[in-house]
Amino acid sequence: MKMKKALALLLAAATALSLAACSGSGSSSGGSSSGSSDDGGDLPVLRVAAMPTITSLPTYYIQENGLDEAAGFKMEVTMFDTGAPMNEALAADLWDVGHMGAAAVTGMANYDELIIGEVLESTDGQGVFVAPDSPIAEDTGYNPSYPTVLGSPDTVKGITVLTPVGTAQHFTVLKWLEKLGMEATDVNIVNMDTVQAYQALQSGQGDAASLNVPTFFDAENDGYVQVANLADMGTRYVDMIVGNPKSLDEKSDLIQAYVDCVMEANKALEDDPDAAADLLVQFLEESGMETSRENCVADLDRVNWLTADEWKGRELGTFAKELGEFYVDQGQLDASATEKFNTNIITTFVEKYQ
Repeated sequence: MKMKKALALLLAAATALSLAACSGSGSSSGGSSSGSSDDGGDLPVLRVAAMPTITSLPTYYIQENGLDEAAGFKMEVTMFDTGAPMNEALAADLWDVGHMGAAAVTGMANYDELIIGEVLESTDGQGVFVAPDSPIAEDTGYNPSYPTVLGSPDTVKGITVLTPVGTAQHFTVLKWLEKLGMEATDVNIVNMDTVQAYQALQSGQGDAASLNVPTFFDAENDGYVQVANLADMGTRYVDMIVGNPKSLDEKSDLIQAYVDCVMEANKALEDDPDAAADLLVQFLEESGMETSRENCVADLDRVNWLTADEWKGRELGTFAKELGEFYVDQGQLDASATEKFNTNIITTFVEKYQ
């Protein structure tokens, strides 16, 4: 069973959202992907938003192993490149639940998105890189509390930083600047997806790029210098399960069943790393991503899957609140969004595990 892939594009001249979907076999058709199929019967459908990253591996595990149908529902999976177009699709009421990282906070602030669970914690894999001959690569010791952070206002002010705005990579850039006593307005931030950002950095079109995996590993292997790592700056990154407020009442039972399936999938991925690596390779390749098993193993090594056992005593939304408050402090979000960092965190679906 293959996930169907859709690319969501926000048209600048129109308010409508256009989605182009293609099946795992590579054929394409207009509209959002449909999970309704002959083998799904008349089961109720839950529309699940996903991305071709490790974040959505539990959803792929659920689909590959038929956990959704065993639990009495059928997933309709739509793939998005990043959390930003996923948020735009939420505005058009195109999905019920999904997985995303930092973009969940902007989704809460701008689209009333809900955080209903958490998938994994990352201990590495979010970093800002520069070319080996960049002056920043040799600029050490500015902030002695964070010895691995490179750069200073003298070498960083006015540079061009390439990053997908509103994502974990953007958050990493802002944290880096914070450690250097700087603000976002001190540099030129250019909105660019991760792969394009790295290609632009390689061709000298930018001074720094904020990367996540697998491009993060490519930069390391190619000899680019990491000047800031999110984990080294004191933040363990969390990917979250997010929900559509319009689906909360009508599909609450299906959403609970989905969260339960995620817990089962997370346990399986944690218990068998070799099988998880094989599955991640398969998932990324079917999603049209270039990868290697080596990169997938490294990706899995940097994450902690949040299983049912780990919810005992765990508070939902701690990372989201930290991130949201940071964005407000940095002027990236309006202060009026602060209230949503509490009201839009819904603990109902993880309470049974706490």
